[in-house]
Amino acid sequence: MRATLEKVSLRPGESFACRRFASPRFGSPWHFHPECELTLIEASHGLRFVGDSIGRFERGDLVLLGANLPHYWSNSPDWSGTARSVVVQFSERFMGEAGGAMPELASVRRLLGRAQRGLLFPGATVRTVAERLGALPDLAPLPRLAALLEIFHTLADAPAATLSSAGFSPGLTGRDEARLARVLRYVDGAVGEAVSQKVAAQRAGLSPAAFSRYFRRKMGHTFEAFVNEVRVGRICRELLDDPSRSVAEIAFAGGYNNLANFNRQFLRRTGLTPGAFRRSHGATSGSAAGGVGR
Repeated sequence: MRATLEKVSLRPGESFACRRFASPRFGSPWHFHPECELTLIEASHGLRFVGDSIGRFERGDLVLLGANLPHYWSNSPDWSGTARSVVVQFSERFMGEAGGAMPELASVRRLLGRAQRGLLFPGATVRTVAERLGALPDLAPLPRLAALLEIFHTLADAPAATLSSAGFSPGLTGRDEARLARVLRYVDGAVGEAVSQKVAAQRAGLSPAAFSRYFRRKMGHTFEAFVNEVRVGRICRELLDDPSRSVAEIAFAGGYNNLANFNRQFLRRTGLTPGAFRRSHGATSGSAAGGVGR
C-alpha cells in the first residue's frame, strides 16, 4: 500500500489541529504526514494499520503516532452507523523553541520520542483522558492548548504498547495495495470460519509458497500471525460487549477450536488472559467453561 502524503491545514491562530470526524466510514487512505497525531476512536471497529503493525481497533482505541509514520483505520465490513473520531495533529516543534527548553516539558518530549513507532494506550488510560480529549475541539484556543498539555502529561506517565517494528520501512506499491486489500477483506470477513492460506494465496494471485514469502516480506508478519491478530482483536470486543457469554463460547465462535491454543494466542497479543482482560476493562464474565482464561 503506497502511502500518500497528507497536507495538514491549520486555521488562523492555531499551533495544532484538533478535529472531530463523523461519517459512515473513515475515509482517509494509507497516508502519512510530517505532523504527529493523537487519535481517539469514539465509534466504529475494524483493522488499524500503523507502519507494519496490523491490529483490531474498536471504540476507545487511543493511538499516538510520530511524524511520517504511515497509518490508516479501516472499518470492518460489518460496521454500520456513524464512525466517529477525535484527531489532534501537531508538529514536533509546536511548543516552539521556548517549550523545547522548559524542563517541565521533558516528559512530553520523551513521550513524542517514544511515539516514533506508534503507541497504543490501554483502557485505563483511555478512560482517564477520553472525556478531556473529546472536549478539545469545542474549547477556545488557550484552554485547548492547556488541556492538550494536561493530556500529554497523563500519557507520558502511562504504559503503552509499541505498534510498528523498529526496522519498518514502507515499501509497498500500488499493485501491492490492490493485492493485499483482497486478502485483508477475505480474512476480516471470515467471522468464525476457517481461514485458508491457499484461498488467501488465490485472492492474491500467487502460489501458496510464493504467497507465504510475499506476505511476510510486505507486511512484516506471517499470514498465520496476521489471522490471529484479527481474531484476537475481534474476540476482545466480544468479551467486553457480551459479558454473559463464556470465554470458551466466544473463542469457538471466533474461529478457535482449540482452547489451549486460543489462550496462548490471546496472552501473546494482549499480555493478559481473557478473564483478566475482561476484569481490567470492568466487565465480569459469565460461566466460563472449563475455567478458560481465568
